[in-house]
Amino acid sequence: MKTRTRRTARVLLFDPQGRVLLIRFVVERDGAEFVFWAAPGGEIEPGETESAAAERELREELGLSLRVSGLIFTQRNTFPHQGMLQDNTDFYFRAECAADAPKLAGVTEDEIRMMREIRWWTRDEVRASTERIYPERLVEYF
Repeated sequence: MKTRTRRTARVLLFDPQGRVLLIRFVVERDGAEFVFWAAPGGEIEPGETESAAAERELREELGLSLRVSGLIFTQRNTFPHQGMLQDNTDFYFRAECAADAPKLAGVTEDEIRMMREIRWWTRDEVRASTERIYPERLVEYF
């Protein structure tokens, strides 16, 4: 399988109650649906800083014009997606907004097809969940 190097900027987005917003994704993997929840964000464009990419992704995916803070942490992972092995580095930032502010949008056809819903999660809900949630150690960053 061909490998593609990818850099993404993601945002741990919190509401005033301290809940984190996650997006539910449904993708095809090995001929079946692979469902997971992840922080908003996406690929860093050429010439773009990590923080600028994080802010752009919030505008594109959720209709939010926010400043991000951080860098909170960086995570590296590898996974199959769209017939390629993704060698991925995620740069995580932090932002806050009102609970009713985000509206799920998406820009590309792939995003619109894969991004199914948004939900605010408490730390206890993340900890107790049996769903796939990325980053896997999200409870450490509340």
